[in-house]
Amino acid sequence: MNLSNQELKSNLRREILNKRNSLSQLQIYKKSKIIQKNLIRTSEFIESKTIGLYIPIGSEVETWDIINCVLKSGRTLLLPRIVNNNIRYFIVEQNDFDTDSFDTNRFRIKEPRKINGSVECIDLLIIPGIVFDSYGYRIGYGYGYYDKFLAREKFSKCISLAYDFQLVKIRIPKFAYDRKIDMLITERMTHIFNAF
Repeated sequence: MNLSNQELKSNLRREILNKRNSLSQLQIYKKSKIIQKNLIRTSEFIESKTIGLYIPIGSEVETWDIINCVLKSGRTLLLPRIVNNNIRYFIVEQNDFDTDSFDTNRFRIKEPRKINGSVECIDLLIIPGIVFDSYGYRIGYGYGYYDKFLAREKFSKCISLAYDFQLVKIRIPKFAYDRKIDMLITERMTHIFNAF
């Protein structure tokens, strides 16, 4: 029996998400520390002035060290918010974290308030994902928010953070709306898919 591309993506998503969700909090913390350190050392991160990031949920790679680094260095931090079924990025400052000035969306993810400003172009976009292949394609939660953003908006580079096991050896089935990332950073490797 041949599975459709959509079924293959769904099966991969379920398999890797189950594996990711089986990580203990301590494993998530330790692996995330290494992954974040690996990102912070890259020239792509060092040279970026505006950085789009995500607040982690569940077993996603944590981003708190990156968030703190961006805010302490005086660079511009942007976080996503779902607006009319699309992701938009809004500026977030230390005060927003100090006063917990966030809304919570239907997925129980904290989002910046709409009153926060935005920027014309993001230098470095860091996005989550569940499965990645060696060609730079990713599988997310299946809603297409990030793919739509990547196709529509201005950004210089796009990097994802993942645990080693999230990079699979097979090619992920892709559709016309799927977009590649430029780089994947895990606890052991940095995978470059597009030359900058």
